[in-house]
Amino acid sequence: MTLGLWERDGRIILPFFNRELIYDGQDFIDPAGDEVLPSVKLVLCRYMMGPEKPAPASGRFMTFREFPGAGPLFSQFVGNTSKIIETSFSGRVRALEKRCRDLGGQILETDSHDLWVRFEALPGIPILFSFNDAEDGMPAQAGFLFRDNARAYLDLESLSIISTCLTGSLIRPYNEDHETHSPENNDQRSPAPGPGNAGQDHQNCL
Repeated sequence: MTLGLWERDGRIILPFFNRELIYDGQDFIDPAGDEVLPSVKLVLCRYMMGPEKPAPASGRFMTFREFPGAGPLFSQFVGNTSKIIETSFSGRVRALEKRCRDLGGQILETDSHDLWVRFEALPGIPILFSFNDAEDGMPAQAGFLFRDNARAYLDLESLSIISTCLTGSLIRPYNEDHETHSPENNDQRSPAPGPGNAGQDHQNCL
């Protein structure tokens, strides 16, 4: 069994961010009754087939782009993650910090970022999330870092999926507020580009 998973009453327990999911031999279940999305099930299946012992790691964290073969996927990765967070939370660092805490993120001390957070996506797969707010004409910047051995546990597509899930869950309150305050006749017009609409492709995973 993959490192970090355990059995309870014959079922496998999988910690996924701030959720404890169960595999009963046929399907993945959230004991809280929430849906487990097909994309998350795909990631969990791949993770369960991973190494039983810790993969060698130097302790270094790296960007998605630095992984071999990530080049063709990088633009889509940034468009589905960093850019949406930058647009949604520019000028709203404290709101983003609260949302990170709500999702189980550990706020880290830093002098180089306005916000520096560690998330545990799965055992052995931490994600470091950074955010610098817009300042002096410079736009907000968000980034994701992965431990250098992350590819031993998951492929690039799966790393992209868990980052997109995290993004969708971070921006969920933004989208709900955006929809609440939209004009009543918005549904009669084509949606305007913006973080509220961009986030509609990001279902809440956490």
